[in-house]
Amino acid sequence: MAALVAPRIDAPAQPLGRLAFLARFVRNPLEAIPRSVYEEDLVAFGVGARGAWITSPALIKAVLLDQRDKFRKLTQIRLLGPLLGKGILTSEGADWKWQRQAASPMFRPAALTGFVPGFVRAAEDTLARWRALPPGAPLAIDEEMTQVTFDVISTTLLPSKGADFASAIQRSVRALQRHAGWDILYAALKLPRWTPRPGHFAKLRAVAALRAEVGALLREGGAPADDLMRRLVAARDPESGRAMEHEQLVDNLLTFYLAGHETTATALSWTLYLLARAPEWAEAIDEEVRRVTGGAAVGGEHVEQLVITHQVLKESMRLLPPVPIMSRQAVADTEIEGHAIKAGTSMLIPIYVIHRHVRRWERPEDFDPARFASGAESRIARYQYMPFGAGPRVCIGMSFAMMEAAAILATLVRGARFSLVDEAEPELVAGVTLRARGGLRLAATLR
Repeated sequence: MAALVAPRIDAPAQPLGRLAFLARFVRNPLEAIPRSVYEEDLVAFGVGARGAWITSPALIKAVLLDQRDKFRKLTQIRLLGPLLGKGILTSEGADWKWQRQAASPMFRPAALTGFVPGFVRAAEDTLARWRALPPGAPLAIDEEMTQVTFDVISTTLLPSKGADFASAIQRSVRALQRHAGWDILYAALKLPRWTPRPGHFAKLRAVAALRAEVGALLREGGAPADDLMRRLVAARDPESGRAMEHEQLVDNLLTFYLAGHETTATALSWTLYLLARAPEWAEAIDEEVRRVTGGAAVGGEHVEQLVITHQVLKESMRLLPPVPIMSRQAVADTEIEGHAIKAGTSMLIPIYVIHRHVRRWERPEDFDPARFASGAESRIARYQYMPFGAGPRVCIGMSFAMMEAAAILATLVRGARFSLVDEAEPELVAGVTLRARGGLRLAATLR
């Protein structure tokens, strides 16, 4: 199968000066990353503070695993802290450890297969909605995937009452996305949280409204007996038997929402876009799904057998990772791989760049799911491919997200063929997630 070149950022040939760096970073952090970061292991920058882009598996492993006690979360806490409080994603130390231990049993793959019919039902409802449209009508595919994953969350995690809750979610996410570059930059520069920046108060208002909605849902209950919310309420620290208090439940329900909704919707949107440009891979998925299921709906017993479907998802998340940048901040002087790191240094981990690094990938810009065939995937270094992060703080919802994405993608591709509405390449923008500026449109022809 012929490979195609995926959408990409035109990296500056040389490191930018101070003002140009700041201007590009707040518009789109990925546009401020010079070409050298795609070619070297560590590239320092200094724009009001010490910092470095790091891309080598050895350096990333040192920061996220081997010397993790000398680094703390940076961007995630500043960017997502108002929404996620002190949940699993944004807490540190012992507070993080006990929450992680308490929630981990919920996300073991064997405990999640019962949710697959709900994933498939949401995808089939989406196909039914599309059948009511004129054939080939343009779809805002990013909004469609947001809706399908919202439907999943409503039946597996947060028992929402419909439009009001959906509206609160979208206002909060849009507020976080709109000025994310400012939050990421202010975190890298270690500016005080109260420093004025565009959209700050609108974000806080939207976040407060969403947290109030989730708190009300939690108090009301009324959820299915075995949804993730009930499981989280029942979760206990295996060492102390401690349960989560109300605010921690809100923090973690929103954390799981963001992991299971916004990031999964982003991954599905970009995957369908790539399949519209590489229809031979869509046909391979369709044939695989029909063979594995025998024409039945995708079930929990089928998901692991959808090998090509998983390869396509993994390659899509390599080229267009839903979370494009991570970061840590050194809390003590240290040395990693011969590089002296001073306390206070911002270590930016550009996942988008790591996944396209010229020294670690053949044809790094090409869409080629065969990279993730069983024999080939085993040769990819652990800290070279990390759409869900890596180390002890790897995304707790990874199994849920992959199971959800595979079941939905398989159902949608079996039910529809996707094509481009126009030939213009989407402009990539890094915010909370990697999105297309102005949205992403495709046409769907029902099979």
